[in-house]
Amino acid sequence: MYGSAATHSGADRSVSASSGSIAGSEVGYSQQPPVKRRKRHHDIGSKIRSVQPVPRDKYGNYEMPVQVGILTVLNLGKIIWDQDSYHNERYIWPVGYTVQREYYSMKDPDRQVIYTCWITDGGDAPLFHVEAEDMAGSPIVAPTATGAWTTVLRAANQIRQREHSNSASGPDYFGFSHPTIAKMIQDLPSADRCRTYIVQHFVEMKDRHVRGVIKKGRGGRPSTEMLSRGQRALMASSSKLPHVEATLDGEKMACSQTTHAFTAQRISVATLTNSDEETARS
Repeated sequence: MYGSAATHSGADRSVSASSGSIAGSEVGYSQQPPVKRRKRHHDIGSKIRSVQPVPRDKYGNYEMPVQVGILTVLNLGKIIWDQDSYHNERYIWPVGYTVQREYYSMKDPDRQVIYTCWITDGGDAPLFHVEAEDMAGSPIVAPTATGAWTTVLRAANQIRQREHSNSASGPDYFGFSHPTIAKMIQDLPSADRCRTYIVQHFVEMKDRHVRGVIKKGRGGRPSTEMLSRGQRALMASSSKLPHVEATLDGEKMACSQTTHAFTAQRISVATLTNSDEETARS
């Protein structure tokens, strides 16, 4: 009888040890960090995002250029609504969309330069271009905004011998993720016809917040200095890029040289206007 009890006792210890092992593995599993999940569709459409007010002309179109955060928006472009590859549930990529921003040079480790970012019609899908002002005529072209800017970050970090991550958020660097730019694009004709795009909701920020944004140089009209630099970058680029025309809804759109020249002319007018305003204030 004692022997039988001892046997059962040993078996109990064995089961207990086994149970402890299982429990331990369960505890270890539960302590792993939760897997991040992409936001569901209803999260995109239900969230209300704050935007800065942007002036419009007498026809209801947004006046360009305009400063939005660290980006100077030059052209909102035109939406290709009947091809799903030109939008997704979160972003729309209009052909002709053009912005400029300052970032580290890929050639000179001691310099920051103006980068011009724009979208062209690639046929089946959009093409994303990024060009540095000190590398005029040599744009980086990729099928995604992230791919284009990752190339820039890699080159900029390499020349500075930095070990930083080369990963980039294309929507951030191109400006698609900025609420104000997202609203401006969503307000373009045919945005509501994009099949997979989820309409987002926005509200204009209060006056005191707007004043703070403008005071920091992150809103309103771009500075004369930035406009002048941007104009020079575009003109240098247009002199080296070939003239390419694409047909969109029966209309011809110049996608390279002519687009840059037109945008540079628009910047020139804005620069003169800003200079006149500064002269009047002085």
